[in-house]
Amino acid sequence: MSEQNNSMNGMDPGTGNSLEELFGSALPPLDLGDQIPASAQTMQPQPVPVESQPAAAPEAQPQPIPQQVEQAQPQMQPPQAVPNRAGQPSMQQTPQTGPVPAPQAVQQTAGPVTQAAPAAPVQQPAAVPTPQPAAGQVIDLFGAVAEDGAEARLARLANATPVFEYGSIREDITDPAMTFEQLRVKMSADCPELEARSHVSWTVSCAGITERVSSADASIFETKAKIEKGRKFKDALKKLKEKDRDPVCTVKPTVTAQKKGVLRFPGYKGLFCSTEQAEQSDKAIAYIPAQDGRVYEMRRNGIGTFIAPSQHIAELEGVRSGFHMSLPRLPAALLAQIVAFFRRVCVDYGRDLEALVNVLWDRQGRQYVLHVPPQRIDKASVETDLSQQPDPERYLHVMDVHSHNTMAARFSRTDDADEQATRLYMVVGRLDRYYPDIRCRFACGGRHVEVPAEQVCERTDVPFAPEWLKAVQETGLKEAA
Repeated sequence: MSEQNNSMNGMDPGTGNSLEELFGSALPPLDLGDQIPASAQTMQPQPVPVESQPAAAPEAQPQPIPQQVEQAQPQMQPPQAVPNRAGQPSMQQTPQTGPVPAPQAVQQTAGPVTQAAPAAPVQQPAAVPTPQPAAGQVIDLFGAVAEDGAEARLARLANATPVFEYGSIREDITDPAMTFEQLRVKMSADCPELEARSHVSWTVSCAGITERVSSADASIFETKAKIEKGRKFKDALKKLKEKDRDPVCTVKPTVTAQKKGVLRFPGYKGLFCSTEQAEQSDKAIAYIPAQDGRVYEMRRNGIGTFIAPSQHIAELEGVRSGFHMSLPRLPAALLAQIVAFFRRVCVDYGRDLEALVNVLWDRQGRQYVLHVPPQRIDKASVETDLSQQPDPERYLHVMDVHSHNTMAARFSRTDDADEQATRLYMVVGRLDRYYPDIRCRFACGGRHVEVPAEQVCERTDVPFAPEWLKAVQETGLKEAA
């Protein structure tokens, strides 16, 4: 091949410039077919004649152009018309006013050769760049979705009712106008320790945020809404796990003080043992315990002295009637023996009769003992002989149990007059049924207070197969009703 064929047609052979030397090694592989004017598109590069290519070794062949596009592609102005390797001039790129399309790989047309050159790597089209927002404009593809989710969650929490929580008590607060003080008065019936307003403080907690209530007269719902609108609450809500995304707003009271020892009345109040002592004092309000078991309140001013039963004394400890058992509960087997005895009495005598059993506690044996004293019975009463009672030093008389045969288990007036000792009393009725009726109470100073039977007697539950519970499934009909 002649020396002239190795140079590029239309160029000065003395310059020694190649395509790489003119434009660098990072020539963008542009497809200018759609951007070149129509007049220029007719000018296509001509293939190199076959006879001008030597059938020589592959190392004499120039490197294919596509290998150059693998390198970095700096932005640069398109070149003017220059000769290519085939000797034909390349066309000048027409400047574009809009964004330049993604560059495409340029396919070079080569004449047939006797030996195939190594295949050049396929150049993937460059990704179209994401449009940049204008100045002052922020595009967040996921922000709107996240914001909508947060707003929906806040809306659910705003509509959820707060929950009163104290000890094991949990109750929904449904009155939107209720204050913390009104809630204290309502719950003090079941929680006597909340009766003193001055000794109770409140907190509201939700999503790990706890706020102390400054005024007990504040609205519970308004306080809850104020917390949920705060930035601290919203930030805490984002940090919760998915299962805790809908937290419950709890309203909790705290007893800040207890009254022990001497009563702490303010300076204008006093507690006195008699009306005379109260009159001699300078207290504006005086409390006087009376013979009838009530506490009376005395107030004095320029008009005179006023005395009336006191309805509420905040300084006194709240006390409720009840019973706490120091001994074990009566075993279910012994209760079953008592019921069987009552039924047998009715069967043997052929009519409805009452009977009585004494329940004793053996101090030495540390167990219960059943004792049936001599008794005269009929359908409506039982008269017992207590002259043959077991040794009271060893046996503690814990409870009297008597039957009402087929009648309901109700304490009669006769029972009220007879059951005066400080102990437990039980009545068993409806013995004609498979499960009889049972009621229990205690006497304290001549007053009777009923208590649940299971508080003093063991339940009749017996073991069963745990697999039975797996066969039980709630249908949901209760919620639908």
